Amino acid sequence: MLIRQTAFIPAILCAFALTACATQQQTPAQIEETATTVTRADVMQMDTRFLYLASQDAVKDGNLELAIELLSALVEKDESAITPHIQLAALLLQTGRQAEAEQHLTALLAEPTLSAEQHEELQMTRIRMLVSQNKMNEALAQLDALLKSQPAHIMAREMQARILANQERMDEALRAIQEAISAEDLPEFRLLQAQLFIKKNDLIQAKTSLQRMLILEPDSDMAAIMLSGIALKQNRPEEAEKILRQFLATHSEAPNVSHALGKMLTEQNRIVEAILVYRDADNASGGNSDILKSLGMLYFRHQDFDKAVEIFARLVKQEPIGHIRFYYAASLEALQKNQQAREIYESINPAGPLGLEAQVRLASIDFGENKLKQAENRLLNIIKEKPDQMEAQLMLSGLRLAQEQFQKMLTETEPLLGNSNIHPQILFNRAVAFEHLKQYDDVETMLTRVLAKNPKYSEALNFLGYTYAIQNIHLDKAEALIIRALQEKPKDGYYLDSLAWVYFQGGNYVKALATQKQALESISNDAVMFEHYGDILWKNGQTAPAREAWQKAIDLNAVNSKQLKNKISGGLDAKQ
Repeated sequence: MLIRQTAFIPAILCAFALTACATQQQTPAQIEETATTVTRADVMQMDTRFLYLASQDAVKDGNLELAIELLSALVEKDESAITPHIQLAALLLQTGRQAEAEQHLTALLAEPTLSAEQHEELQMTRIRMLVSQNKMNEALAQLDALLKSQPAHIMAREMQARILANQERMDEALRAIQEAISAEDLPEFRLLQAQLFIKKNDLIQAKTSLQRMLILEPDSDMAAIMLSGIALKQNRPEEAEKILRQFLATHSEAPNVSHALGKMLTEQNRIVEAILVYRDADNASGGNSDILKSLGMLYFRHQDFDKAVEIFARLVKQEPIGHIRFYYAASLEALQKNQQAREIYESINPAGPLGLEAQVRLASIDFGENKLKQAENRLLNIIKEKPDQMEAQLMLSGLRLAQEQFQKMLTETEPLLGNSNIHPQILFNRAVAFEHLKQYDDVETMLTRVLAKNPKYSEALNFLGYTYAIQNIHLDKAEALIIRALQEKPKDGYYLDSLAWVYFQGGNYVKALATQKQALESISNDAVMFEHYGDILWKNGQTAPAREAWQKAIDLNAVNSKQLKNKISGGLDAKQ
């Protein structure tokens, strides 16, 4: 007959009499608080009932050492308190005090008043101790002895099967499970059998075991998930999806199955469908936090920030942890609700999960609000603590460019050049700084490195091509680079301007003019582009329109207005 093993944690000590030997009346909480400060003699004066209740509270709070102290006092006061004694032995084993645990186990096993259930529990504790000591053969021998009288003992069978499987004795492990099934066909045994078959890579047999498990336990979400996983291993994604959807059709409140289906759809980039699965799961579960996390992240990934805010707002009420608050704030920031985002970012512990990332986002908000010194201080603090925080390094390099501190930016980012994980945009920003300093060889070096990492980075393709054009070198290469950039972003006005300048430098003024006109159809408020337009018009013999274009550049606040005025008065070839 099956004996289901469960952890023995009685709510009230009613099965075993504990003798009261003190008259102090204290609550368990008071006992726990007092026991950490008073002497052992004081503890020994406490009532055994309250010692026991206080030990259970200590276990719930994770204070195992206090629980051991209280239970030790209790069993010393009342040697007939078997259940607390068993718990004491288990706690000693759990905290690594094996020698003490073994002493208590030996004493308990010799106790004539043990019930069959208690004796069995102690046997399992001793077997676990042997496993923790890596005495696997002794553990197997004791398991064999126990299983002779109780062949359908779930915990013992599971332990036996896992030891054998870890020793690569798969056939023996499977025979052991088959013996258990012959004694009593239970879903737990079918699950173990399936897991062993999967480890043996016998997916057909594993599938058969799981199908039998579903007959025995139709509500088993684990069986459905594992069957779906087998279908995926067999490269049958449609079958895998069908298994999960069929289970959800009759078990709408099955968050693990919803997770499995949502994850599968997400991996297939079917984001909208995944959102629908998690949304249905949320409605069915009434606010399962794991479902909400996945749903919120999918809305965030899909850039539906209004919905993401709605989900994360619900989540922070349940779990106000840094991870959730970060994405709540990031969603608000994406909606340009910067003040609300700032307040949430500032509530995240900088030393906790995503704490530094929150500081980076705060620096970004500072930057956007032109609080440059505040942004700089945040970024420098982050980099001081974590020099390889690339997002902070990237933002600081952008800040330096905005402040036209080109040499300072180059000095700060130079130590990053040896880092294989350097953000390509940092290299790009270094190229911008070198271009301002007219160090064109360094511009080429940086952009070549960027393109080695990302050959389709259109900004870098255009920048390098334009750099060649303004130097009037490698014009064929420059044209090829800019055409590649235009393949990524067709009709981009700046890229067309660069291409027009390549044609201008090569003397193909007609083609340059046609291309520059296309550029101005896209962008009509750039002073440099109108200066280029004027130069190209002049070379095409259209002197009056050229002067109008140069004047337009002046009207757009060109930085070289004096040179443009000289062009207007003396023509393109006038002394500048």
